[in-house]
Amino acid sequence: AELLDELGLRGDEHILDIGCGRGAVLLLAAERVPGGRAVGADIWRRRDQVGNSRAAAERNALLEGVSDRVELVHADARDLPFDPDSFDVVVSNLTIHNIAGDDGRHRALQEAVRVLRPGGQLRIVDFLAGRYIEPLHAAGCRDVSVRRLGWRMSFGSPVNVTGLVCARKPGS
Repeated sequence: AELLDELGLRGDEHILDIGCGRGAVLLLAAERVPGGRAVGADIWRRRDQVGNSRAAAERNALLEGVSDRVELVHADARDLPFDPDSFDVVVSNLTIHNIAGDDGRHRALQEAVRVLRPGGQLRIVDFLAGRYIEPLHAAGCRDVSVRRLGWRMSFGSPVNVTGLVCARKPGS
């Protein structure tokens, strides 16, 4: 929920959730945009998340009553199948660190910025959050910041403290 808090959503935005998995964040986003669209992109590998499947995400959207404004797309974060400037908000929750190597993670961040509309907002929760500041600046983002999240997001080790990355794509 912290990914979506403080966004000031109007309710008609188009939101992309990169690495949506079973849809936890995606469905929260869909609830907040009754006049918009929430798109979930994932490759749905079970090794990344227990019970991870497109069918589980579809079922969860139905159960939450938001399937009419949810779209699911099989897509790798490093090569998103969307036009530039397609989304008002791009979010990702505990996904980017799963991509091998800094080059792969940086490519995913570049793709997130590419599909973000000018003036759009980016929110990433990840325990490599501090490593994303420079690549996001290099991709043209402004107002890039990282805030540590609470102990509940530490995943069993004080070393793996999770951060929330906030950024904005310049423009209108």
